[in-house]
Amino acid sequence: MKILLAEDSKAIGLHITRTLEEWGHEVTYVMDGRAAVDAYQQARPDLVLLDVVMPEMDGIEATRQIKAQGSDRWVPLLLITALNSTEEVVAGLDAGADDYLTKPINFAVLQARINVMQRIKLIQDSLFGILDNVFEGIVAINERGIIKTFNQAAEKIFAYRPQEVIGQNVKLLMPQPYRNEHDGYLARYQRERTPHIIGAGRKVRGRRRNGEIFPMQLSVTEIERDNGSLFIGLIRDISEEEAARERIEYLAMHDALTGLPNRARLGELLDQRLCGRNPPCDAILFIDLDGFKPINDNHGHEIGDQALIEVARRLQAGLGNEAFVGRLGGDEFVVVLLDVSGPQAAIDAGHAIIAALQPPMQLGPEAITCRLGASIGVALGGMHGHSRTVLLTAADSAMYMAKRAGKGRVVLAPPLT
Repeated sequence: MKILLAEDSKAIGLHITRTLEEWGHEVTYVMDGRAAVDAYQQARPDLVLLDVVMPEMDGIEATRQIKAQGSDRWVPLLLITALNSTEEVVAGLDAGADDYLTKPINFAVLQARINVMQRIKLIQDSLFGILDNVFEGIVAINERGIIKTFNQAAEKIFAYRPQEVIGQNVKLLMPQPYRNEHDGYLARYQRERTPHIIGAGRKVRGRRRNGEIFPMQLSVTEIERDNGSLFIGLIRDISEEEAARERIEYLAMHDALTGLPNRARLGELLDQRLCGRNPPCDAILFIDLDGFKPINDNHGHEIGDQALIEVARRLQAGLGNEAFVGRLGGDEFVVVLLDVSGPQAAIDAGHAIIAALQPPMQLGPEAITCRLGASIGVALGGMHGHSRTVLLTAADSAMYMAKRAGKGRVVLAPPLT
């Protein structure tokens, strides 16, 4: 065992130290109570032996301060006192001591007490070994929100060492605004006994030691004890799961090659824009590239893919955040201009797109020079219909009209009759 010994008599202290070391224990020896309190966190002992009468700070006050530091594990503390000091024994036990030894030390009794503590330590280590090797983080707090238990999985999740959080308020592990609100939640539950998280798992956000905010699954169980409730939180870091889910959702709505929104996202947008009684005047520009097939045929699909990526970049750079730019597939793109002033504004935007695509592209490691144009069909909400299908069909038809008229053109769909 690792034993912390505090004894102001050097002769007695060294004698006890040598005996304990002969028994195979590791001993940290100090000569006063204040040094014992300071050494407790550094040594992290399995057993503490304190003389009651010491300079600087007596053993009873040292006991009180050591116990106040808190720990996720029980560390037995034995006081060493004179044979007739009943008051000291009672005061020491009230301060938090677990047992006592009388002077002069009977080493047979000391060894028997240590054997008892070792048996208890074995049981405790077995329990904490189970807790430390479960996948989920386990954090237990008392009624004031003070952390009492912090297992190895929690250490990995939050990147705090147990000694950094034991005795601290659990809101240390929370981001704002939950950090400021948690004490109020805990007080309200104890007052009203109306649970919101206790007994039911939910997704919340945690805060790592470096300030990183991450998603986690939290389940809380309450254990009612004579000296107050203990709340045990079971924690699972779901950062990877959330990232995978967000990636799947992103891919479901975006083109894998260019990163632009895809046909599904376009349909979702148009349905949202057109669902009202008085939908806004949006313009749909259906874009089909001119000259794309020869790039694929002459230089291969890798260069063709790079050409599509460059087209996407130029469309986004030219239109910015004021328009929706998507890829429908192949060499077909679509632009939705939001709240346009009229047909001429949409046509002008189409000409600007053609101008943006005209400069030659340098593609591939050999900087192959390629040129692309575009034929664009335009349809406007209201003028050409009020549904997604009708508007896309009108814009698509106008694009084919532009192709037949010689390519590199912008054609407005005929109005509804």
